[in-house]
Amino acid sequence: MIRLFYFLSIILLVSSCKTDTKSNDNNDVTAHPELSEDSKIFLGNRLFSEKTCITCHDVDRKKVGPSVIEIMTIYKAKNGDIVDFLRGKSKPIVDTTASQVAVMQANIDGFLKNITDVELDAIATYMLHVDKLNTK
Repeated sequence: MIRLFYFLSIILLVSSCKTDTKSNDNNDVTAHPELSEDSKIFLGNRLFSEKTCITCHDVDRKKVGPSVIEIMTIYKAKNGDIVDFLRGKSKPIVDTTASQVAVMQANIDGFLKNITDVELDAIATYMLHVDKLNTK
């Protein structure tokens, strides 16, 4: 029953989101609807599974790749930006061996190619949320 509630909530959330264009000092900036923190966490959790991140990354234990907690701990310690990494704008700072980087890049290119900024922000918010839960 709870899963049905969450599923319907996501359907409602996604169907109610609209992208509109507004101009400001930078001209033609596309604005995205602002999601609540809880909505970002929920959407990020769903996308983490749908985009198959969960295949290699468990929340709290190493699988093929490091856990979400390990990733976020390292990113915070090194003042890294996980969104920039997932967008291909920065180099990896976790598991930086050539073979691991090749696997990560192939997965990112394949699974995150058409992801929106809102969705990417939701994944990052979810990952930060998981890390915060670990530190409590």
